[in-house]
Amino acid sequence: MKSRNNKKGILCIIVATLGFSAIPILAQVGLSANMSAATLLFYRFFIAAIVFLVYCKARNKSIYLEKKEQYFKVVIAGVIYSAQCIFFFSSFKYISASMGEIIYHCYPLFVLIMAYIFLKEKVTVFKVIGVIGSVVGVMLVVYGPLDTVEIKGIIYVVLTALISSVYMVYTKKSTASVDTTVLTLYLCLVCSAVYLIYSLLFNEFTLIASVPTAVNVLILAVCSTVLGFFFFMKAISLLPVGLVSVLSLLEPVFTIVLAFVILDIRLSMLQMIGTAIVLFSICIYEKD
Repeated sequence: MKSRNNKKGILCIIVATLGFSAIPILAQVGLSANMSAATLLFYRFFIAAIVFLVYCKARNKSIYLEKKEQYFKVVIAGVIYSAQCIFFFSSFKYISASMGEIIYHCYPLFVLIMAYIFLKEKVTVFKVIGVIGSVVGVMLVVYGPLDTVEIKGIIYVVLTALISSVYMVYTKKSTASVDTTVLTLYLCLVCSAVYLIYSLLFNEFTLIASVPTAVNVLILAVCSTVLGFFFFMKAISLLPVGLVSVLSLLEPVFTIVLAFVILDIRLSMLQMIGTAIVLFSICIYEKD
C-alpha cells in the first residue's frame, strides 16, 4: 500500500509541477496587460475556487468541515500560502527573476529540517545529498547575470522560502484529515480574499479589459491552480513533505522546457547539465 501511495504521490507532484511551471509564462502575459500581481492572483484563485465549488456540487460532495477548528486551520494555511506568493512577487521589484528563483529553490533545505523537527521524518545521507544536488542543479538551470542585487529583494525571497517550508509542514500536520478537493476549495477562497483586500488597500485592483487577457487568466486558473494546486495538496497527503519539496524542484526545469516549446527559447548547455543533475539528485534522494 505504501509503495502504491508513493507512486501515486509522485505522479501527483509531477502533474502539479507541470501546472506550476506554466505560471511564469502566463503571469508575464497577464502583467504585461497592465494588471497588478495582486489582481492577477485574485482572479487566479477566485476562478479556481468557483471551479472546485461547481465540482463539489456536481459530485454531491459536502463542502462543510467535520470540526469547527478545521476552519481555523484551513484559513491559517490559506493566509500562509498567500503571504508566500506576495513576498515572492514583491521580490522582483528589487532583484532579477533568475536571482529570485535561485534563492527560492533552496527551500527544500528548510523543509528537510522542519520535517525532521515537527513531523519526525527521517534524515539520511541520501536525502541530504539529494537536496543539495537538486538545489545546485536548479541554480544551473535558472542561472543568470547577478545584477541589480538589493538586500530587500533577497530578504523577501528568503522569507518566501521559509514561508513555503512552513506551509508544507503545517498543511501536512494540521489539515491531513480534510478531503483534498474541499481543502483546495477553501485555500483558493482564502487566497482570493487576501489578494482582493490587498489590491483594494493599495489601489491596484483592475478589471479584465480584453478577451486575450481573460483567456490567459482562465488558463492560469485552470491549469496552474485547479490542476496544479489540487495535485500538489494531494501529493502532500500521500508523500513525506521532504520528497514533495525535492520533486517540486522540477518546476524550473519544466518552465525552461515550456519556454522552449512555446516561445522557442533555446536551452543552453549549462541548463541541460543542470536538468540532468536535478533528475539524478531526485533518484539519490529516494534511495533511503
